[in-house]
Amino acid sequence: MKPMYDERDLAAMDPLVLMKNLDHVRMSSRRLSYILQQQVHLYTPPANELRQRIDSYTEAERQIEAEMARRQIRV
Repeated sequence: MKPMYDERDLAAMDPLVLMKNLDHVRMSSRRLSYILQQQVHLYTPPANELRQRIDSYTEAERQIEAEMARRQIRV
């Protein structure tokens, strides 16, 4: 899976921007998960696309959390 953020970009981000981006990817992932559960048949191409988008947001969340841990930033 292709990372949503480049590591150098994450390292250069202000801590407040990191926290806002973390909130954004979490909300987006949860919203897409809700859509997948409620509105899309689970075995259709749109469902597969939603799963891929959810995976990319989950990976972005992991990247941001790792960068925050590296800097010892607590939410």
